[in-house]
Amino acid sequence: MSETDALKKDLEALRNDLRELADHVRNSGEKRYQDGVDQARHAYEDLRSEASKRGKEVGAEIEARPFTSVFAAFGIGLVLGKLLR
Repeated sequence: MSETDALKKDLEALRNDLRELADHVRNSGEKRYQDGVDQARHAYEDLRSEASKRGKEVGAEIEARPFTSVFAAFGIGLVLGKLLR
């Protein structure tokens, strides 16, 4: 076997190793991306559920005390109006 043939064989082995490395890096990146998407989706669902729960609690509080809620909203509106002027 000549040096040229040995060099060609080594280059081919290097190409294969680099291809495998690139595939591994791509697969690892895709997995991390998917894990991040899944984590964000779970966080979104948790926040959505919590917001819905809090919204129902606020609605129940308004139904229990409608006049107090109206006066509180009016007072908050006055204060915010004065602050934003």
